[in-house]
Formats: sequence, structure tokens, C-alpha cells
Amino acid sequence: MQAVTINAAYAYFEEDVKGTIETGKFADFVLLDQNPFDVDPMKLKDIKVIETIKHGESLYKTK
Repeated sequence: MQAVTINAAYAYFEEDVKGTIETGKFADFVLLDQNPFDVDPMKLKDIKVIETIKHGESLYKTK
């Protein structure tokens, strides 16, 4: 998870605005129906996206 969050932001010199959830950073994230850390790795593909947030604005939400 760190490879696609804080480490990716660091690699692009964007860690001051991306990579972690903190005040002053872009609010880009997804809400999932399951915790990927608690799911069998073979079932990760079955996790569903509930909502997508970009720059603090909801772009997608399941009904």
C-alpha cells in the first residue's frame, strides 16, 4: 500500500501535497467495501469501490 501512496508521492517530489491523509493535502482516495489488509490476497480483485473522492469532491458513488 505504501508503494502506491506515500512512496509514489515521494518519488515524484509531491509528498507535501499527496501520499497521506493530512490537513492541507489533496483529498484523493476511494472508499472500499472491505479492508484490503483483512482479505485473502486471492480475493482482492473482488473488493468493490463504494465511492471515489478527488480533490475533496465525490466523482463516483454506488447507489
